[in-house]
Amino acid sequence: MGLSMKVLIVDDIGYSCHYYARLVEKIGFIAITASSGYEAIKLLRTDNEISVVLTDLIMSGMDGVDLYQQAQQVERYSDSGAVAAPKFILMTAVRPDKNPEDKNFQRIKLAKELGFSKIMFKPLDQSKLKQELNDMSLNVFRSTQRETPLDLYSPTQKVRQSVREIVEADNKEAASEFLKILLEEIANLKKYLKTS
Repeated sequence: MGLSMKVLIVDDIGYSCHYYARLVEKIGFIAITASSGYEAIKLLRTDNEISVVLTDLIMSGMDGVDLYQQAQQVERYSDSGAVAAPKFILMTAVRPDKNPEDKNFQRIKLAKELGFSKIMFKPLDQSKLKQELNDMSLNVFRSTQRETPLDLYSPTQKVRQSVREIVEADNKEAASEFLKILLEEIANLKKYLKTS
């Protein structure tokens, strides 16, 4: 992929920040780091190429949820016009099942409601993070006709979700039906790639 997605890692614990930056680079993306929500906002104001923010929940001053809300207010522009706010992944060591009354659990609930793309528990599962970032990077493709990014992230997530549901329901009939549709669409894409 020609375009390498830029990921901003925000964590007020230095080694943690460094560790996740290394991980993101290993997966194949550009990593930049911020040690606070305030620093992250500054970076978002000056760098419109940041596509994803991987932020810790609990940080002093501004937590991950506050950062998300502030980031939505940041106006970012490129030569071709306004740039959408980055997608957000929330990292947390808080386990919601431990204590639902916990203030941090309420923050995680709020994060879901506000529209975080993903909530991941620490220590992060490397393969899950890789899949998530790869899916998100699908939105970096710009259409040649229009400057707006093609949203390939949502449909990819929907396909994965459907497959999971079919497997969990142990429904062979649905599985073969879904596979038939997918194969037809794969054939369409192959045909298109041959002609272009």
